[in-house]
Amino acid sequence: MKNKFVGVGWKSKIIFKRATAYISINKLIVDGCCLEKGQELFSYLAEDEKGRQIIVTYLDRKKKS
Repeated sequence: MKNKFVGVGWKSKIIFKRATAYISINKLIVDGCCLEKGQELFSYLAEDEKGRQIIVTYLDRKKKS
């Protein structure tokens, strides 16, 4: 997997509600990607080239091809 970072980053806190954990996305990212409340995003657990675990989330609301 080849990643290209575009220079935008943020820190997220983990939020627990019942049996589910959530992380937040910065509102500027949500607005810039035209995302709305209730839309579904697809996320995948992966590893970077150093073996560190990462979450890859596709903001175009499409499954990984």
